[in-house]
Amino acid sequence: MRQITRRELLTSATIVSAMAVCTGGLMLLADNAEGKFLLRPPGALDERAFLASCIKCGQCVQVCPYRSIKLLDLQSGINTATPYIDAFERGCYLCDLFPCILCCPSGALDPKIQEIDQVHMGIAKTINPQRCINRSEVKVTTEDINRIVAHGNRTDLEKETNEKLQAQIGKDCTLCLEVCRVPNRDDAIKLMDGQPVIGEGCVGCGACVEVCPVQIFEVVANPTTKENI
Repeated sequence: MRQITRRELLTSATIVSAMAVCTGGLMLLADNAEGKFLLRPPGALDERAFLASCIKCGQCVQVCPYRSIKLLDLQSGINTATPYIDAFERGCYLCDLFPCILCCPSGALDPKIQEIDQVHMGIAKTINPQRCINRSEVKVTTEDINRIVAHGNRTDLEKETNEKLQAQIGKDCTLCLEVCRVPNRDDAIKLMDGQPVIGEGCVGCGACVEVCPVQIFEVVANPTTKENI
């Protein structure tokens, strides 16, 4: 049996030490990143596991038919080039078959997630829900819908959604209900006394955040509670 030389032993020890330092540093950065509460695509693992798994390939961005998924820029530290969703700009519409999950090569987006009810991106919350225009005589306007259509009208799914929303022009505002894709919608969101109430069935897709004309919604990623504010 060949004897291991002192140089080989020192080299191996150095490599192992460096790997331990790098791993420890990444885990510390991942722990710190958890506090940022980023809204990740559907099926995302918990933040620490997600950062350890995501290879920053951007394939989920390429296949998203609504262009809801974006990549974080260089100012985001360890999160740079990882996918996220800004619900105020463009919510997630929980596509059939979840193409973002199907294309993920690393498992950062859990392939076991196949149904909307299995998704848990976060939880929507209402901010001053009494401002909801459903409570007043104000109707949905063309401008309200054009603001949403401006985000995109290129794919068949976008066109279908936009046509559905355009049919609401001139009616009492129920846009948040129209875009909710949770199968048992009343478990996720419903109107009570003319204002929206978020239920336990909300999966945090953020579609209601995008479409609300008066911005009374926000989504909290990885919430610890599921209560309205």
